[in-house]
Amino acid sequence: MIVRVLGSAAGGGVPQWNCACVNCVAARGGRAPRRTQSSVALSTDGKRWLLLNCSPDIAHQIEAFAPLQAPRLRGTPIAGMLFTDANVDHLGGLSVLRQHGTHHFLLRSSALVRAIALAQPSFAPFGRPPHRWLECPLDATSEPHDPDDLVGNRLIVRTIPVVGTTPGYNGRRSARGAVVAYEIFERGTDRRLLFAPVFAAVDDVLRAAIERAELAFLDGSFYSDDELITLGLAAKSTRLLGHSAVGGPDGTLERLRGVRARTIFTHLNNSNPMLDPSSVEYASVRERGVEIAYDGMEIAL
Repeated sequence: MIVRVLGSAAGGGVPQWNCACVNCVAARGGRAPRRTQSSVALSTDGKRWLLLNCSPDIAHQIEAFAPLQAPRLRGTPIAGMLFTDANVDHLGGLSVLRQHGTHHFLLRSSALVRAIALAQPSFAPFGRPPHRWLECPLDATSEPHDPDDLVGNRLIVRTIPVVGTTPGYNGRRSARGAVVAYEIFERGTDRRLLFAPVFAAVDDVLRAAIERAELAFLDGSFYSDDELITLGLAAKSTRLLGHSAVGGPDGTLERLRGVRARTIFTHLNNSNPMLDPSSVEYASVRERGVEIAYDGMEIAL
Protein backbone atom coordinates (compact mmCIF):
# COMPACT_ATOMS: atom_id res chain seq x y z
CA MET A 1 0.00 0.00 0.00
CA ILE A 2 1.28 3.45 -0.95
CA VAL A 3 0.55 6.16 1.61
CA ARG A 4 0.95 9.77 0.48
CA VAL A 5 0.49 12.79 2.75
CA LEU A 6 -1.23 15.42 0.60
CA GLY A 7 -1.54 17.97 3.41
CA SER A 8 -0.31 18.03 7.01
CA ALA A 9 -1.81 21.21 8.51
CA ALA A 10 -4.99 21.92 10.43
CA GLY A 11 -7.61 24.36 9.14
CA GLY A 12 -6.14 27.37 7.38
CA GLY A 13 -2.82 25.72 6.56
CA VAL A 14 0.61 27.20 7.22
CA PRO A 15 0.82 30.08 6.62
CA GLN A 16 -2.79 30.89 7.43
CA TRP A 17 -4.14 33.77 5.36
CA ASN A 18 -4.97 36.02 8.33
CA CYS A 19 -2.17 35.07 10.71
CA ALA A 20 1.25 36.56 11.47
CA CYS A 21 2.31 34.17 14.23
CA VAL A 22 5.94 33.03 14.33
CA ASN A 23 5.28 29.88 12.31
CA CYS A 24 3.25 31.65 9.61
CA VAL A 25 5.87 34.38 9.22
CA ALA A 26 8.60 31.72 8.92
CA ALA A 27 6.65 29.86 6.23
CA ARG A 28 5.99 33.05 4.26
CA GLY A 29 9.65 33.95 4.43
CA GLY A 30 10.80 30.56 3.18
CA ARG A 31 12.43 29.63 6.50
CA ALA A 32 9.93 26.83 7.12
CA PRO A 33 7.96 24.59 4.78
CA ARG A 34 4.46 25.58 3.74
CA ARG A 35 1.72 23.14 4.67
CA THR A 36 -1.68 22.60 3.09
CA GLN A 37 -4.70 21.31 4.97
CA SER A 38 -4.73 17.72 6.16
CA SER A 39 -5.43 14.83 3.79
CA VAL A 40 -3.87 11.48 2.86
CA ALA A 41 -4.10 9.40 -0.33
CA LEU A 42 -3.82 5.59 -0.45
CA SER A 43 -3.29 3.20 -3.35
CA THR A 44 -2.52 -0.47 -3.82
CA ASP A 45 -1.24 -0.09 -7.38
CA GLY A 46 -0.35 3.60 -7.87
CA LYS A 47 -3.21 3.98 -10.35
CA ARG A 48 -6.43 4.20 -8.33
CA TRP A 49 -6.47 6.24 -5.14
CA LEU A 50 -8.58 6.51 -2.01
CA LEU A 51 -8.61 9.90 -0.26
CA LEU A 52 -8.76 10.13 3.51
CA ASN A 53 -10.53 13.48 3.89
CA CYS A 54 -10.69 16.02 1.07
CA SER A 55 -9.41 19.43 2.13
CA PRO A 56 -10.19 22.80 0.51
CA ASP A 57 -6.61 22.63 -0.84
CA ILE A 58 -7.31 19.51 -2.93
CA ALA A 59 -6.75 21.23 -6.30
CA HIS A 60 -3.25 22.36 -5.25
CA GLN A 61 -2.54 18.94 -3.75
CA ILE A 62 -3.50 17.22 -7.00
CA GLU A 63 -1.20 19.51 -8.99
CA ALA A 64 1.65 18.71 -6.57
CA PHE A 65 1.23 14.94 -7.02
CA ALA A 66 1.20 13.64 -10.61
CA PRO A 67 -0.51 10.28 -9.87
CA LEU A 68 -3.68 12.18 -8.87
CA GLN A 69 -3.80 14.23 -12.07
CA ALA A 70 -6.19 13.52 -14.95
CA PRO A 71 -5.04 10.41 -16.89
CA ARG A 72 -6.94 11.43 -20.04
CA LEU A 73 -8.82 14.40 -21.51
CA ARG A 74 -11.30 14.32 -18.62
CA GLY A 75 -11.04 11.89 -15.73
CA THR A 76 -9.55 11.23 -12.32
CA PRO A 77 -7.64 8.43 -10.57
CA ILE A 78 -9.56 9.24 -7.35
CA ALA A 79 -11.66 6.12 -6.80
CA GLY A 80 -13.25 7.04 -3.48
CA MET A 81 -13.08 9.09 -0.29
CA LEU A 82 -13.42 8.48 3.43
CA PHE A 83 -14.29 11.31 5.83
CA THR A 84 -13.41 11.30 9.52
CA ASP A 85 -15.85 14.08 10.44
CA ALA A 86 -18.01 16.85 8.97
CA ASN A 87 -15.54 19.68 9.54
CA VAL A 88 -15.31 21.92 6.47
CA ASP A 89 -11.52 21.57 6.62
CA HIS A 90 -11.96 17.85 5.91
CA LEU A 91 -14.64 17.77 3.23
CA GLY A 92 -14.51 21.30 1.80
CA GLY A 93 -12.54 20.01 -1.17
CA LEU A 94 -15.74 18.51 -2.54
CA SER A 95 -16.86 21.98 -3.60
CA VAL A 96 -13.61 22.32 -5.56
CA LEU A 97 -14.33 19.06 -7.42
CA ARG A 98 -17.67 20.19 -8.84
CA GLN A 99 -16.35 20.03 -12.44
CA HIS A 100 -16.65 16.26 -12.31
CA GLY A 101 -18.47 15.90 -15.64
CA THR A 102 -19.65 12.32 -16.00
CA HIS A 103 -17.40 11.02 -13.23
CA HIS A 104 -19.10 9.89 -10.05
CA PHE A 105 -17.55 9.88 -6.60
CA LEU A 106 -18.01 7.07 -4.10
CA LEU A 107 -17.91 8.68 -0.66
CA ARG A 108 -18.07 7.17 2.83
CA SER A 109 -18.44 8.39 6.39
CA SER A 110 -20.36 7.59 9.55
CA ALA A 111 -24.13 8.03 9.33
CA LEU A 112 -23.97 11.15 11.52
CA VAL A 113 -21.25 12.79 9.44
CA ARG A 114 -23.22 12.03 6.27
CA ALA A 115 -26.38 13.60 7.70
CA ILE A 116 -24.59 16.74 8.88
CA ALA A 117 -22.70 17.20 5.60
CA LEU A 118 -25.64 16.62 3.27
CA ALA A 119 -27.72 19.17 5.20
CA GLN A 120 -25.31 21.82 3.88
CA PRO A 121 -26.26 23.17 0.42
CA SER A 122 -22.67 23.07 -0.86
CA PHE A 123 -22.34 19.33 -0.14
CA ALA A 124 -25.92 18.18 -0.79
CA PRO A 125 -25.30 17.42 -4.51
CA PHE A 126 -22.85 14.68 -3.49
CA GLY A 127 -25.69 12.76 -1.87
CA ARG A 128 -27.49 12.40 -5.22
CA PRO A 129 -26.70 10.45 -8.42
CA PRO A 130 -24.31 10.07 -10.10
CA HIS A 131 -22.52 10.18 -6.74
CA ARG A 132 -23.04 7.81 -3.83
CA TRP A 133 -22.41 8.67 -0.18
CA LEU A 134 -22.41 5.44 1.82
CA GLU A 135 -22.58 5.02 5.58
CA CYS A 136 -19.73 3.23 7.35
CA PRO A 137 -20.98 1.00 10.17
CA LEU A 138 -19.29 1.84 13.46
CA ASP A 139 -17.00 -0.80 14.99
CA ALA A 140 -17.28 -2.83 11.79
CA THR A 141 -15.76 -3.22 8.34
CA SER A 142 -17.35 -1.72 5.23
CA GLU A 143 -18.71 -3.95 2.46
CA PRO A 144 -17.78 -3.21 -1.18
CA HIS A 145 -20.35 -1.24 -3.17
CA ASP A 146 -19.41 -2.94 -6.45
CA PRO A 147 -16.55 -5.03 -7.92
CA ASP A 148 -14.53 -1.90 -8.72
CA ASP A 149 -14.79 -0.46 -5.21
CA LEU A 150 -11.38 -0.25 -3.52
CA VAL A 151 -13.05 -0.46 -0.11
CA GLY A 152 -14.00 -4.01 0.79
CA ASN A 153 -12.18 -5.50 -2.18
CA ARG A 154 -8.52 -4.48 -2.15
CA LEU A 155 -8.65 -2.44 1.05
CA ILE A 156 -10.31 -3.61 4.25
CA VAL A 157 -11.63 -0.60 6.19
CA ARG A 158 -12.83 -0.68 9.78
CA THR A 159 -14.51 2.42 11.24
CA ILE A 160 -13.64 3.25 14.84
CA PRO A 161 -15.63 5.90 16.74
CA VAL A 162 -13.34 8.20 18.74
CA VAL A 163 -13.96 10.87 21.37
CA GLY A 164 -14.99 14.05 19.57
CA THR A 165 -17.70 16.53 18.69
CA THR A 166 -19.68 17.72 15.71
CA PRO A 167 -18.31 20.84 13.93
CA GLY A 168 -18.80 24.34 15.29
CA TYR A 169 -21.45 25.02 12.65
CA ASN A 170 -23.40 22.09 14.12
CA GLY A 171 -23.14 23.18 17.75
CA ARG A 172 -20.00 21.22 18.67
CA ARG A 173 -22.08 18.41 20.19
CA SER A 174 -20.60 15.27 21.72
CA ALA A 175 -22.10 12.34 19.84
CA ARG A 176 -21.05 8.83 18.90
CA GLY A 177 -19.94 8.84 15.27
CA ALA A 178 -19.31 12.60 15.17
CA VAL A 179 -15.62 11.78 14.66
CA VAL A 180 -14.14 8.46 13.59
CA ALA A 181 -10.79 6.91 12.84
CA TYR A 182 -10.15 4.38 10.08
CA GLU A 183 -8.16 1.17 10.41
CA ILE A 184 -7.11 0.10 6.92
CA PHE A 185 -5.12 -2.79 5.53
CA GLU A 186 -4.62 -4.38 2.14
CA ARG A 187 -6.42 -7.67 1.62
CA GLY A 188 -4.03 -10.56 2.13
CA THR A 189 -1.80 -8.66 4.55
CA ASP A 190 -2.02 -7.58 8.18
CA ARG A 191 0.00 -4.36 7.94
CA ARG A 192 -2.49 -1.89 9.35
CA LEU A 193 -2.73 1.84 8.83
CA LEU A 194 -4.61 3.88 11.42
CA PHE A 195 -5.82 7.30 10.30
CA ALA A 196 -6.96 9.37 13.29
CA PRO A 197 -6.24 13.05 12.55
CA VAL A 198 -8.84 14.34 15.02
CA PHE A 199 -9.79 13.15 18.51
CA ALA A 200 -10.44 14.77 21.88
CA ALA A 201 -8.84 12.00 23.95
CA VAL A 202 -6.95 8.74 23.57
CA ASP A 203 -9.47 6.38 25.14
CA ASP A 204 -8.93 2.63 25.51
CA VAL A 205 -10.55 1.88 22.13
CA LEU A 206 -8.25 4.25 20.25
CA ARG A 207 -5.22 3.10 22.24
CA ALA A 208 -5.96 -0.52 21.25
CA ALA A 209 -6.25 0.49 17.58
CA ILE A 210 -2.88 2.27 17.77
CA GLU A 211 -1.34 -0.87 19.26
CA ARG A 212 -2.68 -2.97 16.36
CA ALA A 213 -1.30 -0.60 13.74
CA GLU A 214 1.94 -0.76 11.82
CA LEU A 215 1.58 2.94 10.94
CA ALA A 216 -0.56 5.50 12.78
CA PHE A 217 -1.38 9.08 11.78
CA LEU A 218 -2.58 10.90 14.89
CA ASP A 219 -4.00 14.29 15.85
CA GLY A 220 -1.09 16.69 16.37
CA SER A 221 -3.14 19.89 16.14
CA PHE A 222 -1.90 21.53 19.35
CA TYR A 223 0.99 20.84 21.69
CA SER A 224 -0.61 22.27 24.84
CA ASP A 225 -4.16 22.67 26.05
CA ASP A 226 -3.80 26.45 26.48
CA GLU A 227 -1.80 27.04 23.29
CA LEU A 228 -4.20 29.44 21.58
CA ILE A 229 -4.99 31.24 24.83
CA THR A 230 -1.31 31.81 25.68
CA LEU A 231 -0.56 33.18 22.20
CA GLY A 232 -3.61 35.44 22.30
CA LEU A 233 -5.10 33.77 19.22
CA ALA A 234 -8.33 32.50 20.80
CA ALA A 235 -10.10 32.17 24.12
CA LYS A 236 -10.78 28.42 23.87
CA SER A 237 -8.68 25.52 25.08
CA THR A 238 -7.53 22.68 22.87
CA ARG A 239 -9.95 20.31 24.59
CA LEU A 240 -12.93 22.60 24.00
CA LEU A 241 -12.05 22.64 20.30
CA GLY A 242 -12.26 18.84 20.20
CA HIS A 243 -8.56 17.97 20.22
CA SER A 244 -6.21 16.17 22.57
CA ALA A 245 -3.04 18.15 23.29
CA VAL A 246 0.20 16.39 22.34
CA GLY A 247 2.09 17.37 25.50
CA GLY A 248 1.26 17.51 29.19
CA PRO A 249 0.59 14.81 31.80
CA ASP A 250 -2.68 13.79 30.09
CA GLY A 251 -1.48 14.43 26.54
CA THR A 252 -1.27 12.08 23.60
CA LEU A 253 2.48 11.51 24.01
CA GLU A 254 1.92 10.07 27.49
CA ARG A 255 -0.82 7.78 26.20
CA LEU A 256 1.58 6.49 23.55
CA ARG A 257 4.05 5.02 26.03
CA GLY A 258 4.85 1.44 25.05
CA VAL A 259 3.36 1.73 21.55
CA ARG A 260 5.51 0.07 18.86
CA ALA A 261 3.74 1.42 15.78
CA ARG A 262 5.43 3.98 13.58
CA THR A 263 3.55 7.04 14.79
CA ILE A 264 3.21 10.34 12.94
CA PHE A 265 1.51 13.52 14.13
CA THR A 266 -0.48 15.31 11.44
CA HIS A 267 -3.19 18.02 11.27
CA LEU A 268 -0.76 20.57 12.79
CA ASN A 269 -2.17 23.98 13.65
CA ASN A 270 -0.15 27.03 12.61
CA SER A 271 0.26 27.92 16.31
CA ASN A 272 1.94 24.63 17.19
CA PRO A 273 5.56 25.04 18.43
CA MET A 274 6.31 21.53 17.13
CA LEU A 275 6.54 23.13 13.67
CA ASP A 276 9.87 24.68 14.72
CA PRO A 277 12.66 22.03 14.63
CA SER A 278 14.69 24.10 17.12
CA SER A 279 11.92 24.10 19.74
CA VAL A 280 11.79 22.13 22.98
CA GLU A 281 8.38 20.79 21.94
CA TYR A 282 9.72 19.40 18.66
CA ALA A 283 12.58 17.74 20.54
CA SER A 284 10.21 16.18 23.08
CA VAL A 285 8.27 14.51 20.28
CA ARG A 286 11.28 13.26 18.34
CA GLU A 287 12.96 11.95 21.50
CA ARG A 288 10.00 9.62 21.90
CA GLY A 289 10.49 8.32 18.36
CA VAL A 290 7.34 10.00 17.05
CA GLU A 291 7.47 11.76 13.67
CA ILE A 292 5.84 14.91 12.34
CA ALA A 293 4.10 14.70 8.97
CA TYR A 294 4.92 17.01 6.07
CA ASP A 295 3.30 17.62 2.70
CA GLY A 296 4.63 15.12 0.17
CA MET A 297 5.64 12.52 2.75
CA GLU A 298 5.33 9.05 1.20
CA ILE A 299 5.43 5.67 2.89
CA ALA A 300 5.24 2.13 1.50
CA LEU A 301 3.26 -0.10 3.84
